[in-house]
Amino acid sequence: MDKLTGKTAVITGGGTGIGRAIAKRFHEEGASALICGRRPQKLEEAAKFISPEGKRIHTVAADVTREDDIRRLIDEAVKVTGRLDILVNNAGFMRFAALEDVAPDEWDAMIAVNVTAPWRLMVHVLPHMRKAGSGSIINISSIAGLKAFPGSGAYCTSKAALQMVSQVMAMEAAKDNIRVNLIAPAVIEGTEIADPVYGPENVAHDFYDRLRPLHPLGRNGRSEDVAEAALFFASQSSSWVSGVILNVDGGRHLATNRPPEG
Repeated sequence: MDKLTGKTAVITGGGTGIGRAIAKRFHEEGASALICGRRPQKLEEAAKFISPEGKRIHTVAADVTREDDIRRLIDEAVKVTGRLDILVNNAGFMRFAALEDVAPDEWDAMIAVNVTAPWRLMVHVLPHMRKAGSGSIINISSIAGLKAFPGSGAYCTSKAALQMVSQVMAMEAAKDNIRVNLIAPAVIEGTEIADPVYGPENVAHDFYDRLRPLHPLGRNGRSEDVAEAALFFASQSSSWVSGVILNVDGGRHLATNRPPEG
């Protein structure tokens, strides 16, 4: 359990769901993990979940849409061990609406959180990864960046943009032995990003029940599924892999949007 020993990782949106699961998995493999989010209480709860003893886990309350907060976050991460090896851009924003009904402020928010923030974070970590001699950047995208889903146009657009930004950065950073890869999940249960979309808990459960048969492997995803993929990209197991979009989606990218018949 030492694939990341001596490494320092920053995980945005690390207080809940996928981000928390990734931080825990990295920590289990020996990394010093710094989780960030906007809510200090959630971060503290996640830190205790990840490491009850408080070892190799750090929290920074930050808004990744603010340039000053990004600088402060990266500075704090480097202070932890003197290096920065892994960045996971996991923080996300999602709302449902037909394109003609999307409010401009919601469009701007999705672009700010899902595209601009990862770009700026990547820019700020590059000098530290160059100093370390290598680095792994993992951006959490979505199947919605690969397929057109009616009623999710703004979100689809933001995730498609994230994929292009990431692949261009993969090309530009390759000379410094810095890799950039993406994970594209389908429906992941138990993530707070879904709460404003799906409504109360019983509505969310109904939604998950309807979506489950659309995944050829017969279930929705778990945060831990994404965490295992992130570990692959963070570790030397993927040392010759960059610019890849990995579908972690139970085969959903192969399926239609219709429930199976019969």
